[in-house]
Amino acid sequence: MWRTGDPCPQPMQLNATELEPCTYLEGYDYFSGSELMFIYVCVFLGFVPILCAGAGYCVVKLQNSKRRRLKIRQEALRAPQHKGSVDKMLAREWLHANHKRLVTVKFGPEAAIYTVDRKGEKLRTFSLKHIDVVSVEESATNHIKKKPYILLRVPSDHDLVLELESYGARRKFVKKLEDFLLLHKKEMTLMEVNRDIMLARAETRERRQKRLEYFFREAYALTFGLRPGERRRRSDASSDGEVMTVMRTSLSKAEFAAALGMKPNDMFVRKMFNIVDKDQDGRISFQEFLETVVLFSRGKTDDKLRIIFDMCDNDRNGVIDKGELSEMMRSLVEIARTTSLGDDQVTELIDGMFQDVGLEHKNHLTYQDFKLMMKEYKGDFVAIGLDCKGAKQNFLDTSTNVARMTSFNIEPMQDKPRHWLLAKWDAYITFLEENRQNIFYLFLFYVVTIVLFVERFIHYSFMAEHTDLRHIMGVGIAITRGSAASLSFCYSLLLLTMSRNLITKLKEFPIQQYIPLDSHIQFHKIAACTALFFSVLHTVGHIVNFYHVSTQSHENLRCLTREVHFASDYKPDITFWLFQTVTGTTGVMLFIIMCIIFVFAHPTIRKKAYNFFWNMHTLYIGLYLLSLIHGLARLTGPPRFWMFFLGPGIVYTLDKIVSLRTKYMALDVIDTDLLPSDVIKIKFYRPPNLKYLSGQWVRLSCTAFRPHEMHSFTLTSAPHENFLSCHIKAQGPWTWKLRNYFDPCNYNPEDQPKIRIEGPFGGGNQDWYKFEVAVMVGGGIGVTPYASILNDLVFGTSTNRYSGVACKKVYFLWICPSHKHFEWFIDVLRDVEKKDVTNVLEIHIFITQFFHKFDLRTTMLYICENHFQRLSKTSIFTGLKAVNHFGRPDMSSFLKFVQKKHSYVSKIGVFSCGPRPLTKSVMSACDEVNKTRKLPYFIHHFENFG
Repeated sequence: MWRTGDPCPQPMQLNATELEPCTYLEGYDYFSGSELMFIYVCVFLGFVPILCAGAGYCVVKLQNSKRRRLKIRQEALRAPQHKGSVDKMLAREWLHANHKRLVTVKFGPEAAIYTVDRKGEKLRTFSLKHIDVVSVEESATNHIKKKPYILLRVPSDHDLVLELESYGARRKFVKKLEDFLLLHKKEMTLMEVNRDIMLARAETRERRQKRLEYFFREAYALTFGLRPGERRRRSDASSDGEVMTVMRTSLSKAEFAAALGMKPNDMFVRKMFNIVDKDQDGRISFQEFLETVVLFSRGKTDDKLRIIFDMCDNDRNGVIDKGELSEMMRSLVEIARTTSLGDDQVTELIDGMFQDVGLEHKNHLTYQDFKLMMKEYKGDFVAIGLDCKGAKQNFLDTSTNVARMTSFNIEPMQDKPRHWLLAKWDAYITFLEENRQNIFYLFLFYVVTIVLFVERFIHYSFMAEHTDLRHIMGVGIAITRGSAASLSFCYSLLLLTMSRNLITKLKEFPIQQYIPLDSHIQFHKIAACTALFFSVLHTVGHIVNFYHVSTQSHENLRCLTREVHFASDYKPDITFWLFQTVTGTTGVMLFIIMCIIFVFAHPTIRKKAYNFFWNMHTLYIGLYLLSLIHGLARLTGPPRFWMFFLGPGIVYTLDKIVSLRTKYMALDVIDTDLLPSDVIKIKFYRPPNLKYLSGQWVRLSCTAFRPHEMHSFTLTSAPHENFLSCHIKAQGPWTWKLRNYFDPCNYNPEDQPKIRIEGPFGGGNQDWYKFEVAVMVGGGIGVTPYASILNDLVFGTSTNRYSGVACKKVYFLWICPSHKHFEWFIDVLRDVEKKDVTNVLEIHIFITQFFHKFDLRTTMLYICENHFQRLSKTSIFTGLKAVNHFGRPDMSSFLKFVQKKHSYVSKIGVFSCGPRPLTKSVMSACDEVNKTRKLPYFIHHFENFG
């Protein structure tokens, strides 16, 4: 301390505040200034798949909108033309206390009021035909703050309750309604009612449906008791009040028809309604319906026969004459939705039925005669009922509606009981045997993919550990180079799975026994998803790698790579590496293209907007070109993609060149035929030297519109015919344009449109001729391959021109909603049956959109079918020799029947084509039968259509 008198005077004590600040040693942050851009890039890459998904969603909505507009135009063309303008008004339709919907109310032009949603789809038709007076109720103006309501009521329909925006809008609505009714010579009664009372009394469709639900549930509960675990529901009101509501409810003819799944004017509905309506008051009371249900469920067979007898006895004179029986037959034909039965055939059928029971000398049936006629089928009436498919309560379990297959003579087979462990082992071995090829190639594919990844990972992790690249990027370089090798292999393999001409040619050689060529689409999807995984891993790894590179000094970057040069004073940031280098720029572009392709390949977009899916998939050309360029900068090593791409690329290019032989060949249209159910048959010129097998398909376009847009269709012409033909059902925008263009009302042959095709390509059904016994199952639009196959089969067997065809017996099962949807295919089958002189073909038709197999209508149809088959050896519904069944086929039982009948062969080919649930059910049946480890063995080939 300084004291007074010291030799060196010191004015103050020194401390740190009086000294100059020290400069600390610190490094330079080379990533400084790149933080914001790095975040933007990460966010952008994250949003790319989201934006693509949004674009895909908009495309689906756009296509749905186009389909709705097309549907509205078609309905307008089909509907009778009415002159006059259509008034419109916005309102909210009141459905019940908790639900309203915004609708547009349209007046006319015919005598009807329509409610339409915002998409233009018709929600409800309030018909005013055969009505003279319309009752209109207005809500009272007591509640000024509440919106006004208006109710429209007619005797034969539910009430229409609308909420308007204001009282002025309601006055405007009433004026429009009054003018509209005056135009159609109708009267209107208008009254003012309290709003709450009006809504409480309103009989809307929803309220009526709820009341009918109580009606049917109580009727079935009283008859059969509640189902296991089911509790009787009670409303807030007392149980006595609910019972009283049910007892007071009665069914109109329209509601009874809806419950039966039919129309009010159907002959069967009229006859059955008259039987159930015992007091003939025009409505079915709860007691009348209950008595009918009890009779069908617990009544004697004689009582059930009596109901059928009374249904046929129109004049109630106690006998059925041939005219009344003929009318009943026609009602059954009407139910089956077929017009193949003529007047002469009905007369012949009735005469045959009389003759079978020795009554050919009589012209009418007494009840005893009727019982004698039905004696053979007495057992079929034990369990019959009424399939109320339109009602939510139904005592017939439609989920197990498997058709009666008496024509197959299927006997119950007693399998020996086996230990559960042995059964499991058999199932496991059967699964491996059936899928051994798929399992082997999937295993091989993933082994190669993983080995490629591990080899590059090990090389850059340990073998190149001393290099500057490894020091700067860390383990990220090993991950990105490993994933690059794997994705290069996957993307290159995709080209081989789409070399359709190569796959089609390979099916002709024995090598196809060792390669699952039919599964090339499924393998394409698996390889693509694997490539997607490694692409995402590669992208994320490089984002991390470029971050590490951006943090390095200029001196360190000189040792990183010799391929990149910049000025001595230039400091490259993250934008340089991502957007100013070949690797970065092409990488970002590849990521965007990859996202677009994968998003637009989603099943929903592929189904709803196929044209967009196909156009986006053509970006694969850019993807492969950019992949070849991507590694040329050699930032992380020499390019290796070309090594994987070269072989598959050459094969795929040659395959495309082969397709060009017919793609740009304009083929003349020989003939077109507009068939029922909006199916168009196009017959066109067959190019010289074009060879194909039955069951194959082509990609087709029409030069009249969108000449470059091609769609896949199965060839329905047989290989021995000198022309090509396709049957195309109008479903999407392109097929509707094709149908309308070739409509005889619009088509002008002088325009001379041309057809261009690409193919033909191999299908899953083309190997049918290699099996001595084959089972073919077609469903929906999936029957088209069999039009060619069956024609080819009977031609080859009847003329002995196909020495290489091993097929000696073919069972064809056609599963369709109703005959009405595929009348053209019935004509094909009729022609095939005429040519089948060797009886190699056995056809069975299953109608699925029908009533339960124990329903009264189905039982009566079975009886008529059996009588007609005995009499004329043809079906009453189709005129074919094929037997009709109502319900789904029991595929497992049928395959066991085939297995027992043809035990002398070692394997049987099963071919299915149609919707995915159909092919899955056939595959499950094959698996179930093969588990028994008995010969013959079933080999399943399939294609999914629709």
